[in-house]
Amino acid sequence: MKTPPLDIRKARVSAEFKHPSQLFRARFSPCGKVIAAIGVDTAVHLWNIEDKAKKSFLGHKTWVSSMCFSSAGSDLYTADYHGVIHCWNYLGGAGSKPRWTIPAADKDNVRALTIAGNGKFLVSAGDEGVVRVWNTANGKLLKELKGHTECVFSLAVHPDGKTLVSGDLLGSIRKWGIPSWKETGELDARVLHTRKDNFIADVGGVRSLSFNPSGKLLAVGGFRDAKSNAFCPGTPAVLVFDWNKGKLKTELRVKAKSDGPINGLCFINDSTLAGYGEHLHSATELSFWDPAKQAPLHSLPGHSAYDLDLHPAGRRLLAPVYLSGGTSGNGAQKRHREKYSPNETVLTIYDLFAEAKKPEPGK
Repeated sequence: MKTPPLDIRKARVSAEFKHPSQLFRARFSPCGKVIAAIGVDTAVHLWNIEDKAKKSFLGHKTWVSSMCFSSAGSDLYTADYHGVIHCWNYLGGAGSKPRWTIPAADKDNVRALTIAGNGKFLVSAGDEGVVRVWNTANGKLLKELKGHTECVFSLAVHPDGKTLVSGDLLGSIRKWGIPSWKETGELDARVLHTRKDNFIADVGGVRSLSFNPSGKLLAVGGFRDAKSNAFCPGTPAVLVFDWNKGKLKTELRVKAKSDGPINGLCFINDSTLAGYGEHLHSATELSFWDPAKQAPLHSLPGHSAYDLDLHPAGRRLLAPVYLSGGTSGNGAQKRHREKYSPNETVLTIYDLFAEAKKPEPGK
């Protein structure tokens, strides 16, 4: 059967994996046959995409906040709200123990993990505002990168492998050379940060980062113009920077009635960017843009998600879509105040092509 061409206007849900509690992050494995997801139940969950067989690893003592796979091989790295990082063999059986553990990668929440240096380095960042580089072979600390003055939400590595970028709460995106780890510059995304006189905290920040395959563009997700720091409603936005010039090219918007940040960004190819955000009452959309144009080329309605990942083959997306279990996301039911109903998750795989036509009988 002929493989249908990539066509985002034909994007559709092709598979769903349901989970009874909220999951923050989801990733395809390097082999493309497994998805992993983490969240509030402290476990690391893995599903086989074809037969939906599931297994879980236990080791974290609190919510699991960030994750990444090795660029090749069988390593999976997960981090939590207590600053602990575990390295797992994701091909191991249910109940597998970590290969190694970093007990204190951050004083609090490790918000981002990524791989650099052709798999030699694991990079972490979080509430402490310090970017740390670790040896993937044994979890030993190699370098601390200091320069941010607030917590770091996101990390990404340029396609040429020579530069790491880190984005923080205040909208600062810092560049770091690989493997020198020296700071080489800064991009200004301060429009994604809000702090009004009547706010008790800073709101916003650089929630997601994605380079296009050629490395000429850097997309930066978040939201601007926050109206309060209660539920923090604002205007979702994606900034697209010219990487070589270090200048802002375009600011992208969504069509849906969303009021939260763009948490997940993926360049599908040089001409198409996908992004997923959130809304207070959950309903929002998965958007697709030409990075040179403000309005989306196409969008799919859905519920809020905190992440978005591209399959290694470049033809599928994965999002941990959550379903609110209560009113305004707090879990309390109007009719049953004594009963707490947690948010649930539907790990959703989207095929970025038309469904193949089945051959007619006898042909």
